[in-house]
Amino acid sequence: MKKPVIGITCSIEEKEDRNRKYPLIYPFDYVKRQYYLAIEKAGGVPILLPNLVNIALIDEILNLVDGLLMSGGYDVHPQYFGEEILRSNVKITPDRDRFELALVRKARDKGIPILGICRGHQLINVAFGGTLYQDISLRKEFTLEHKIKQSSRFKKRHQVIIKEGSKLFSILRKKEIEVNTSHHQLIKKIAPGFAASALSKEDGVIEALESLEDNYLLSVQWHPEVSFKEKNSKAIFASLIEAAKGV
Repeated sequence: MKKPVIGITCSIEEKEDRNRKYPLIYPFDYVKRQYYLAIEKAGGVPILLPNLVNIALIDEILNLVDGLLMSGGYDVHPQYFGEEILRSNVKITPDRDRFELALVRKARDKGIPILGICRGHQLINVAFGGTLYQDISLRKEFTLEHKIKQSSRFKKRHQVIIKEGSKLFSILRKKEIEVNTSHHQLIKKIAPGFAASALSKEDGVIEALESLEDNYLLSVQWHPEVSFKEKNSKAIFASLIEAAKGV
């Protein structure tokens, strides 16, 4: 049986930096190896999707893939949920926003399975009408420190509660799991047609979303690709591959 092809979105590095060991002079698109290793391990064929300026090419891209993995990265511009930038730590990549918002909307219309991770989780919510807290400090309720430097190799973890009856629960078969964390933005208002399928146990932060429709459209705030050899992470990537086989 043909292995499903999974398109993985890329981050953009735009700032010139000549002080690096390998000087950065030109902008480039990139993705962490863990993303495509996780897809390969789960039985899919990963391909990287550059942030195209010509949005009209998205239909051609979607003809090449059976599923999408919306990867992590910098923040979604607040203009897409009706706000101005409120914090100096909000880092944006406008070309990526334009490409990914159009990509995920067209993919849903075509019934292509989509998994969002970290930024991808937030972008999916914004793409379909939800909003974000631009920074943890803007949430009035008690909130854990979710922003842990990735250089710590995600040693910081916390518990999340999985909603029984959700698609995520059917994938993991657990009411509670431990996840890693590395983000400073949070989902505020959930997009219409979506529901929270996991909440942070300590502070109620929305840790996973899923579409209320029958299609596979799921997102998580944590980073399963970093721990793709662990059972829970394997199950998440396997679910994407299984859904993509039906496309």
